[in-house]
Amino acid sequence: MRTFIQDLRYGLRLLGRSPGFTAIALLTLTLGIGATAAIFSVVDAVLLRALPYRDPQRLVSVFEDSSAVGFPRNTPAPGNYAEWKGQTRIFEDVAAAAEYGRFNVYNLTGGPAEQSGEPEKLQGAAVTRNLFNVLGAKPALGREFLPEEDRPGGPHVVLINYGLWKGRFAGDPGIAGRAIVLNGEKYTVVGVMPAGFAYPSASADLWRPMGFTQDQLSNRGSHYLEVVARLRPGVTLAQANAGLQVLCQRMARSYPDTNALIRRFFAEPLQDTYTQGARTGLIVLMAAVGFILLIACANIANLLLARATGRQREIAVRTALGAARGRIARQILTESALLAAGGGLLGILLADWCFGFLKNLIPADLTRSATLALDPGVLAFAVAISLASSLLFGMAPALQVSRIDLNAVLKEGGRGSAGPHRGLMRDILVIGEVALSLMLLVGSGLLLKSFAKLRGLDPGFRADHVLTVRVDAPMTKYGDFTKRAAFFERVAERVRTLPGVLAAGFTSALPLTWDGGTGAFAPEGVAPRPDLNWEANNRVVSPGYFEAMRIPLRGGRLFQDSDGADAQPVAIVNETMARKFWPNQDALGKRFKFGGPGDKAPWLRIAGIVGDVRQMRLNEPPRQEMYFPLWQAKDNWMVPRDLAIRTRGDPLSLAGAVRQAVWSIDKDQPVSNIMTLDGLLDQEVAQRRVQATLLGGLAALALILACIGIYGVLSYLVTQRTREIGVRVALGASAYDVFRTVAGQGMALTGIGIAAGLAGALALSRLLGSLLFGVSAGDPLAYAGAIAVFGSVALLACYFPARRAARVDPMVTLRYE
Repeated sequence: MRTFIQDLRYGLRLLGRSPGFTAIALLTLTLGIGATAAIFSVVDAVLLRALPYRDPQRLVSVFEDSSAVGFPRNTPAPGNYAEWKGQTRIFEDVAAAAEYGRFNVYNLTGGPAEQSGEPEKLQGAAVTRNLFNVLGAKPALGREFLPEEDRPGGPHVVLINYGLWKGRFAGDPGIAGRAIVLNGEKYTVVGVMPAGFAYPSASADLWRPMGFTQDQLSNRGSHYLEVVARLRPGVTLAQANAGLQVLCQRMARSYPDTNALIRRFFAEPLQDTYTQGARTGLIVLMAAVGFILLIACANIANLLLARATGRQREIAVRTALGAARGRIARQILTESALLAAGGGLLGILLADWCFGFLKNLIPADLTRSATLALDPGVLAFAVAISLASSLLFGMAPALQVSRIDLNAVLKEGGRGSAGPHRGLMRDILVIGEVALSLMLLVGSGLLLKSFAKLRGLDPGFRADHVLTVRVDAPMTKYGDFTKRAAFFERVAERVRTLPGVLAAGFTSALPLTWDGGTGAFAPEGVAPRPDLNWEANNRVVSPGYFEAMRIPLRGGRLFQDSDGADAQPVAIVNETMARKFWPNQDALGKRFKFGGPGDKAPWLRIAGIVGDVRQMRLNEPPRQEMYFPLWQAKDNWMVPRDLAIRTRGDPLSLAGAVRQAVWSIDKDQPVSNIMTLDGLLDQEVAQRRVQATLLGGLAALALILACIGIYGVLSYLVTQRTREIGVRVALGASAYDVFRTVAGQGMALTGIGIAAGLAGALALSRLLGSLLFGVSAGDPLAYAGAIAVFGSVALLACYFPARRAARVDPMVTLRYE
């Protein structure tokens, strides 16, 4: 211990004598360790940390693969859920939830928080009573639902989420058993779920019993459930999927009308369901910060190698006086450990500072349970990588000093000499830095180009100067169709009269806000085809919607006020639907009915054809789409709720006036989701933007560190070879020859590193494939751009040491020698 303390004191004195070296080393390590710890905290929270449920490894989500109709992860129908629930050899139990729908939106206007003033819109989820038992989650306060509450016509009871309880109800401990007013009706709060509970999604504010009827449990045509199951002990995921596939094939034969187009039933771990959109991006970022840490270690190793060479005489004297090689190597490693400890401490502080930005990488449905903090796991990881870093960059100089040639150093009289094997080690480190940096540059270039293509894509509408708001008219108050349609019409008319409003109209779902909402239809006079599924996106809109969104009219006309309940039934279709179902024909004037061929629905005449809109995702092609006018959608299950408003000036400046316009018609009607359409587009690409920004920043940091490494090696080379350069100049070498020699050595290392980096980038680019849009993983422009950027910066790093070498005065050098 006494020797260890001596090493620490001596190491601290040496570092204190070289404040420039110490500052550069600490800064480099801080960036490397801090970035790695910060990204690891996200990976730990999202991918590694278990969900806050009982035995989460046995929880699976169950889906229908309906790829034939464009839904490879389709939400299941109640009839299929009922079949799964009977698979007791596979599942211990199966539960279901339904979040989207006009019956799961609530306006909170009364109860304990009555004094809070404005009405509040809440998102509800209907759940089977066994959901909480399947998940292994218990209320933090109160109780779960009782069997008699989960039946048709059962009592009005709800469980509320932790945030609603703490916010709206101020954490009232007596909330369980008290009544609140939702949609004008009294509901009893039976309990409060814990803070991390977020099923089926983080948007759920409250849960109510599902209350399935037998007719609903026989329905295999309506797909709207989220299904979670608990595997029986000893049953693997592969066994479960094999059993589900057998069941799928049997049901396809038994129910061909509804199940023939379902390719398979499949289960996946519940955690994968939450993280499927973020997993690849986080793995890429984790690899990137690992590269940064390796580059940082290579830089510090080069600096320490240079210091060790400069300390050769000191080490030789200590060795001559009896110091063992192991003792000297331990001293070097102690100095490395001191640097790593300082860099690790500062890196932890840097990681903590980054958490505010990095939380954008957490998938929305994990925001309640996955939090970023310096917990013991993250701290242990930071300590581990600090220790590993000290070994990585400390081992090379430790090995160098342990192999010192005592006689040669003392004979040279203190003039440090870098042997060929030492120079080779520094060259290898620089080549490694260049290769890793180029790989990051290529990756960031691909992601940035992909993001630019996606954000610049034409979505089929004009997003500028459009304000969107959500107005959910509760079915308990507006259950009558005529009353509901009149409410939406009055709101749209009132908003249109506001100063600065150019157009306004309702839709049942704004683009990019919902993946579902399809419906079946039957064209008139067209025979069914087994290769064509007669379904399309189903949207109900009011007059003014297409004008507000600037969705182009390709033929016919848009909806008008005259398209009332008693007028001829009409519809509008998009170009994809017209082209797909009426090929080589003019779809205008054609007729179809909403529903199946045997339904008694009225025939609808196509009054107009509009341009395609990317409804589901920006990176997915437009689907066939049919629009129905508000007053003719009595039997349509889609209900308008989103209002699009085109303005002359800043859309958000009208938010208050729009809210007052709605309240002037219904004072208890909440107005929510107020945002611009541009903001909606930004929200759609937010994850990609954060990933591209982070990887771009890491690539820039890697570029800087690598070029500092090149500069450092060449500067050290010039310092060590000053006498040789002076002799060469005295013998007739020109300044240009010296410049070319030094710069050429640096660019040769860069060229080898670039070649190695290209090979690595090509091998790793496959990992980026799922993150790219409109860009191939082998895009030549991205590779050429990365080479050009790195080559230019590396040339600059080589220029200054080469210029200094070219200016060596041989008289001064030889006189000194």
